[in-house]
Amino acid sequence: MLDRRDILENLADPETYPAKMLAYCLKNPDRSAAIFLPILGKAANGTDLDALEQRSFYLGLHILAVLQIPNTFDSVYRLATQQPLILADLLGEVGLGETFPRVLMCLGRGKAGDLWEGFQNSTLDFMIRDAFLRAWTYEALQGRVNAVSAERNLRGFLKSENAPSPDDPIWSGWLIAIADLGYSELVSVARDAVASGRILAEDENVAAKEFEGFETALGEAQSDTDLPEFLKARGYIPFGEGDGDWGNCFVNSPQSHKMR
Repeated sequence: MLDRRDILENLADPETYPAKMLAYCLKNPDRSAAIFLPILGKAANGTDLDALEQRSFYLGLHILAVLQIPNTFDSVYRLATQQPLILADLLGEVGLGETFPRVLMCLGRGKAGDLWEGFQNSTLDFMIRDAFLRAWTYEALQGRVNAVSAERNLRGFLKSENAPSPDDPIWSGWLIAIADLGYSELVSVARDAVASGRILAEDENVAAKEFEGFETALGEAQSDTDLPEFLKARGYIPFGEGDGDWGNCFVNSPQSHKMR
């Protein structure tokens, strides 16, 4: 059994891609859980991580996600909703935008209610809310959310008392979810919302282009009968299932960047 510190130091090294150590961690889920779940738990509780834990956190989280270690989702959810600034610091902007949604896709099976709740949390940064929405949409595309309920949720979000302001960028994500799910019955609702300035109110020209893109994406979703290819094309790929995921994860690690 490899020593905890050796594992963390290897993953935290900003100069060398830890191919062998990643392979070891992925082949030894119990050992990985014993090391990385407590670190994730500390972050979720708002407890300071030591320097080595911080620098290895990024890869460690992705290891937990790919292995789908039990209890990982609950800790990630607490971290995202209760300690969003810590999450943003540990993952960085690229991590939040590109791989955090895919981490949630790994962990969110059967968690559609929690994902939707996270998306609706207006106190969170747009990128975190959008990650929750992307993972929720993935669940719906996989048939793990009832289509009638999903359509009702998206429609109701626009009309809810706590709906975001007209210039909140999350409305772009809302349109994308409707388009990717192929909900043509919401086209008129979305069109009226854009025309009235209820959403995408910051720039009329941008709003027009986004709605045009929305209609194109909706048409593609309705005509594409190959779900795996559609999911891949639209970026609904749980982390670890894409080409070059681990290499990109290493390069994008904000902890590695801080050491350079």
